[in-house]
Amino acid sequence: MKKEFWNNSVVVITGASSGIGKALFEELALYPCQMVLLARRAGDIPEPKSKHKDLTIHRVTCDLASPSSVQDAIEWISKRVSHVDVLFNNAGITAHGRFDSLSMEVYQKTFATNFFGPIQFIKGLLPLVAQAKGNIVTTSTVSALYGVPGRAAYSASKSALHAALESLRIESLEEGIGVSLVCVPYTDTALRTSGLDSDGKLLSEAPAKGKRKSAKEVAQVLIKVAEDKEARLVTFNLSGKFLEWMRFFSPKFLEKILYKKLYNDFKIH
Repeated sequence: MKKEFWNNSVVVITGASSGIGKALFEELALYPCQMVLLARRAGDIPEPKSKHKDLTIHRVTCDLASPSSVQDAIEWISKRVSHVDVLFNNAGITAHGRFDSLSMEVYQKTFATNFFGPIQFIKGLLPLVAQAKGNIVTTSTVSALYGVPGRAAYSASKSALHAALESLRIESLEEGIGVSLVCVPYTDTALRTSGLDSDGKLLSEAPAKGKRKSAKEVAQVLIKVAEDKEARLVTFNLSGKFLEWMRFFSPKFLEKILYKKLYNDFKIH
């Protein structure tokens, strides 16, 4: 990490109470910076195990699915900081279920948290990011790169967010704002126990099979991306790069792979 980049910076992190957001907070707590940490249960955000003596922490309660809660958070932040150097747009929710079984409520809840809430929040803080010529770094997923079976609502919400933020990146070239999308692989987080099933009930699924990244490993990549204003779409590993490329070169072959790999996630029971 570039120490001089983070010294005296103002950093905003959504979804900071657990998983990747918490790991980001703990990694950056070692620097003399000012951090604004947002979560639905901001009071649950603990003190970091190690921190710089000049670290300043603000905990802000914010439910991205609630427009009034997002607006309250925007106003609170705008009154207390003059600029934002890095905005980690990290919070999100997953939803699992077949296209024909997902209720409209699940689509609405998923988009509220993954699209409308982040868009409102970023729009509200954009003047502060522009003031610092800062960077917006979004924690995304390879599921945003193609419609993944059994993940229609999740893929659609993240894909929509990609399109909106790519527009923002181009529109903000003169303002010097960086906009990066990071498609993280399977990670050890509570995503599969805090998401929604097709009826809108709480998911309770085992972690994804295969090798998974730790939240700390993902946080370290997000931090490096934040230091590079030229970063755009970032994928971690071969599976992410494979999907990124095959969606253009051979979507038919890609769909066969997804069908076979995820069949148990969407087969009719």
